[in-house]
Amino acid sequence: MIRPNSAIMGPWRIRIILWFLVALAVVAPIAWLLARRVVKPIGQFTAAVERLGRDPRAEPLTLTGPPEIAEAASAFNVMQERLNRYVEDRTTLIAAVAHDLRTPLMRLSLRLEKAPEALRIATEDDIQEMSHRIGAAMAFVRDMTRNVRRQRLDLRSLAESVTDEFADRGDDVVLQAGDPLTIEGDAPSLKALIGNLVGNAIKYAGHAEVLLYRDRDTVVIEVQDRGPGMQPDDLIRAFEPFFRAEQSRNRDTGGIGLGLASVRAVARAHGGDATLETRPEGGLRARITLPG
Repeated sequence: MIRPNSAIMGPWRIRIILWFLVALAVVAPIAWLLARRVVKPIGQFTAAVERLGRDPRAEPLTLTGPPEIAEAASAFNVMQERLNRYVEDRTTLIAAVAHDLRTPLMRLSLRLEKAPEALRIATEDDIQEMSHRIGAAMAFVRDMTRNVRRQRLDLRSLAESVTDEFADRGDDVVLQAGDPLTIEGDAPSLKALIGNLVGNAIKYAGHAEVLLYRDRDTVVIEVQDRGPGMQPDDLIRAFEPFFRAEQSRNRDTGGIGLGLASVRAVARAHGGDATLETRPEGGLRARITLPG
């Protein structure tokens, strides 16, 4: 019978394992620090992209790291600047056109003083409607281009202030109870958003019900009614500027057509979106989703 002269784990094998464990203990922290240094700029870059979706006017991206990351950050900043410049140029053009239209409308009004009464009355109504649309367009552009200050706020308290204002005027509006919902946003814009939705529900259905809740990482605002609803084709176009599902020329019933356009613009400026759907039990439900 053959037997080994020594144990399987001889002293030299134990020394090799010990040296391996010591080397691993020394190298592992260094490797972890290097990996963290490489990955950290990528995480910051991802956060900056997410922040751009929520706030296009966010501060430019500043990153330190490998040359490739710095080059990507530079390209990102250039893209953000171009996007903001494009939006500002388009908005300025719309505002300039709307402003310049006031002058020919005024001249038309002066020339109508000598026109036959029937023609003058009919034309003055058209001029007045155009003036209201121009004023609404300029107000829309002004609200969308003003400098906003994002801050942490309680969305439920904001909605409560809006519903209380409508209730004080005798309108039928209900805010469902719930826990506070804290988000980062612009208080005046979000207050106008809720006010537009509640005002539309009251105007067309006579009442409004407001619900606020959190759905995982999203905060949802719902304003619903039990009114006549809208046609499916109108639901698709409802957020288009100057679109009115009620086709009368009466501004008291048909409005100007910028309320829902403003709602969607505010929601998207906060990194969310706005949708409109028909309720199974009748009426409409406007849903706003915002990052939580």
